[in-house]
Amino acid sequence: MKAVLNFSLSGKADSRQTGTFTVPAACKQLNLTCDLETKYGFLVFVILKDSQNHVRLQKQLGTNEQVITVGPDALNTTIGGIPGEIITGEWTLEVSLFAEHIERLIGKKEIPFHFTVSDEDVKCTEPIGESLWADMDFSYTGFDSRRVYRQGARWYKGDLHTHTRLSDGKELPENASRKAEMMHLDYYIATEHNVVHSGWPNTDVCVMPGVEATTILGHANIFGLTKRPEELERLLYDKEEALLAEDMLALSDTCRKNGWLFSINHPFLYIWQWLMEEFALDRVDCLEIINDPTYAADEMAGAEKANRMAVALADLLWADGYRICAIGGSDSHNLIEERYGDATESSIPGDPATWLHLHDLTPEHVTEALKDCRCYVTRHCRMVSEFKVCGEDSIMKKIRFGEKMPEDAVALLYEITLFDCTEKACFYMMVNGEKRRLQSVQTSGHSYTVQGLTHLQKKDWCCIRFGAETENGSFLFFGNPMTKGSRTHAFLTMGEAMEHVRKAWK
Repeated sequence: MKAVLNFSLSGKADSRQTGTFTVPAACKQLNLTCDLETKYGFLVFVILKDSQNHVRLQKQLGTNEQVITVGPDALNTTIGGIPGEIITGEWTLEVSLFAEHIERLIGKKEIPFHFTVSDEDVKCTEPIGESLWADMDFSYTGFDSRRVYRQGARWYKGDLHTHTRLSDGKELPENASRKAEMMHLDYYIATEHNVVHSGWPNTDVCVMPGVEATTILGHANIFGLTKRPEELERLLYDKEEALLAEDMLALSDTCRKNGWLFSINHPFLYIWQWLMEEFALDRVDCLEIINDPTYAADEMAGAEKANRMAVALADLLWADGYRICAIGGSDSHNLIEERYGDATESSIPGDPATWLHLHDLTPEHVTEALKDCRCYVTRHCRMVSEFKVCGEDSIMKKIRFGEKMPEDAVALLYEITLFDCTEKACFYMMVNGEKRRLQSVQTSGHSYTVQGLTHLQKKDWCCIRFGAETENGSFLFFGNPMTKGSRTHAFLTMGEAMEHVRKAWK
């Protein structure tokens, strides 16, 4: 069989274009070959549906191979696909355009392109891998959320924001796994733009499915997925801001219903900043406080300033009584040797590193730790910490980053050591949003330690956070606060809180 489907790339083109073709009996494999120039590939998303309306493949063209394949098994099906029987009847190819970038990058041009569909026996060059997670309904029935990758209660290192060739990244999942292993990551969440992985190559890293809900109103990662969110299709073809806002709210509702986590990414970053001002803060589970610190492709992006403002936003929300887990994300897209613009370092998974305290390393425990805020973030260093709270009865109790202190706690003892520092580490403590500098001791050539005791304020809400930065203010570490009590929130929406940070920053 052979069919040619015609599409158009332009700012005026329909945001959802469809083409259909008929699959004959005894077809074993489908191949879709696109003739669009690779440099425009990341502007196009495709969804392939079979004659029973099952999604059989969804992906962003990105920098991928020209041929997309759906075959009988995961090693003969392109990433983002669902392998299995190629059923007869009318299939549909839906094409959606990346509205966030299209007019900015191609202006008023109109670029026609085509998909040629065939059933030839062609080798799949970008296969899913050995582990198939998703079934025909795109539920993750093949993903074991309780699998134990490593045993023991300790801090585990990982990355919560990554991209592969399923969207606009440059690495195949297999290579992404190798990079994660090379960076000594324990867990890795794949968060592609509006599309989800259907499986993954075998690896010792705890790889979990996620997604980056991507709109002109902002980006949000979803963690703990148990199936492909239905709202993703609407995010692809809705262009009006009002409709996109409804879609994001619907996705947030789906997260609540299914126990998934909604995490706002790079809230102040250039054209990717969060613009849904009325989005309620009680819908937010996590907040990305440092996103790809190597990003320097566009001077106007002001990435370093955006990260510092995100840290300020997290501190504001914790001081206001929220327990929104502050996390990091490499947002890694590149090959390992590539750099952005004039950056002095490569953008790689695990920079920054997000550390979670887990009983054992399982996907389920990763999600639980994020919910409970048992988390800290580092860059270019390792850390050992010990905290104890003292109650009115003078009994000492150990506590970790992000945990709740007993109501009778009157003092907090702390000792933190940063290792492998290439610059002096300047420690500080945030007490209900107030920054206090701490005196540290250089314990070796590349290690710094701070220790002491702080008395807890007798207030309804007590929030204490520790962090460190270099002498010029560059990020080193952020520990999620330890808290006691509760308070009435002064800020109810993202817009209110972000505007407060903007004014304070000026």
